[in-house]
Amino acid sequence: MKLLLIKSMISMVTAAQVILGIPTMTVVAADLMVYPTRVVLTDRQRTAQVDIINSGAAQATYKIAMVRKRMTEAGDFQEVTTPEKGEKFANEVVKFSPRQVTLLPGGGQTIRIMFKIPPELEPGEYRSHLLFTRAAPAVVNLPEKEDEEPGVIRMNIVANVGISIPIIARHGQLQAGATIDPASVTLRQPGEKQQVLSFTMLRTGTRSVYGDVAAYRGQDKVAEGRGFAIYTPNTVRKVAIVVPEHSRLRSGDNVRLVFTERDEKKPLAETSVVLP
Repeated sequence: MKLLLIKSMISMVTAAQVILGIPTMTVVAADLMVYPTRVVLTDRQRTAQVDIINSGAAQATYKIAMVRKRMTEAGDFQEVTTPEKGEKFANEVVKFSPRQVTLLPGGGQTIRIMFKIPPELEPGEYRSHLLFTRAAPAVVNLPEKEDEEPGVIRMNIVANVGISIPIIARHGQLQAGATIDPASVTLRQPGEKQQVLSFTMLRTGTRSVYGDVAAYRGQDKVAEGRGFAIYTPNTVRKVAIVVPEHSRLRSGDNVRLVFTERDEKKPLAETSVVLP
C-alpha cells in the first residue's frame, strides 16, 4: 500500500528574542501518512475513503477541511479567493466526515467522502482539496525553571504546515484529449552532469488529465516523470523531467515523448523530435 508521508512544522519564537532582533527558531515535526493521495468520484462511484495514520511519537489532533486551490501552468497551487471563469469547485457537492480526529502514535482513521449530486447540477468536473493540518498543542514547550528570566514574558508562535490531496467529482459524460507541442521541446543542462528535458503539454475536452511521462531514444527509456496533471479549466502545463547521467542525450538524438494516463495502457499524447 502506497502512503504519502507528510510533516507538520511547529515553530517557536520567544518575545525576548523578537525584541532583541535575533530570533531563533525551534522546529518540532509530527508525521502523518495519507492514502490515497488523489480521489476521483463519478456519477456511478459516489463514495470513497481516505485513510490517515499518525506515524509520529506523540498523540496528535488533525483538522480536516475542504479548500479551493488553483493549479498554475508550472504545476504549483495557489489559494483561490475569487473563482475565475470556468472554475468549478467540489466543496459544495462533496461531503466528508469526520472533520477532526485525535490519533495516538500509530493510530489511524478513515475519512469517508460522498458525492451528493443535486438535480440541477451542471455537467462538468468539480475539484477541491482535502486539507489536513495538525492542531496546535495547548503547550508546545514550557521553559525550565532555571531558564526563566525575571520580568520577561515569553510568547510562543505556532505555525502549522498541512498537506492537501485533490478531490475530483465528475458529473455527466466527460472526455479529454492531450497533445505535446514538438516545438516546445528543449534540453537544458543546469549543472555539469544534470540534464533536464522540458516541453509543453496541451489539454482539450471537459475533464482533467493525470498520468506519467516517459522519454525514449529508440526503444530505450531515457527519462520519466510521474504524476503530471492538467486540471480544468487549465489547458497548458509546463513539464520538466530529469535525464539520468547514464542516459545523457546529445544533439541529433531522436527523442520520443509519451504521456499515458494512470491505469491506461494506450498513450494519450505522443510526439517525436530531433534534438537541435
